[in-house]
Amino acid sequence: MTNYQTPTVETYTALERAFDHFNAALFENRLSPVMFTLTRKRGAHGYFWAEQFANKDEALGRTHEIALNPQTMDRSIEAVLSTLVHEMTHLEQEQYGKPGKNGHHNMEWAGLMMRVGLTPTDTGVEGGKMTGRKVTHTIDEGGPFQVAMNDLMPFDIPYFTKPQAKGEKKIHLSKVKHTCPSCDFKAWAKQGANLMCGNCNEHMEGEF
Repeated sequence: MTNYQTPTVETYTALERAFDHFNAALFENRLSPVMFTLTRKRGAHGYFWAEQFANKDEALGRTHEIALNPQTMDRSIEAVLSTLVHEMTHLEQEQYGKPGKNGHHNMEWAGLMMRVGLTPTDTGVEGGKMTGRKVTHTIDEGGPFQVAMNDLMPFDIPYFTKPQAKGEKKIHLSKVKHTCPSCDFKAWAKQGANLMCGNCNEHMEGEF
C-alpha cells in the first residue's frame, strides 16, 4: 500500500511545512498562522492580504492570507519558496511594523527583506528600486534565506497550472471519458450518461 496523498493534501501540507520551517529559521517563530490560497493573479507570483478570513467563532478573530500563483509555480523550488518568504515579510510587517498604504513597499519592508537574505528590486535584477507599488526581489547568494532553504531540502511542491497547448481541444471538467469494451472507441459525456457504441452496439463504460 502506497502513502498516496491527494493533490490538495500534498500541496497544502507542503506549504504549511515550508511556512513553519522559515518561521523558525528566519522569523524566530513570531509569525501567526495564515490561510494559504492558490490564486491566478496576472503579473504576480504571490501576494499577502491582511485579515481576509474570519472564523464563525468571532472570538478567534480574523486570519491573514498568503496566496501563491499556480501559473508560476513551475519555476525552480528556490524561486517559489523565495516568493513565500517575500510574502511572509509582509506578514511580519503587518504584525510588528507599519505597512505602506495601498500595497506600497516601503523602506521598513525593504529592511525586513534584506534581513532574511532577499534584496528588493522593482526590475527583477540587482540595482532596481527597493520601494514602490510593484517590487520583486533577488536572492542573496549564501544569505539567510538560501541557507534556510538548503536546510529544508529535499522539498518540492509538484503541482502547478499547466497552460493548455496550442490547438489542444478543451474538455469540460463536467464530462468524463466513456470507452467501448469491445473496440476501445472513446467518447466524452456527463458522468452516468447511457452511451452505446455505434460500431459494436455495446454499452460504453464511463470513468468515475
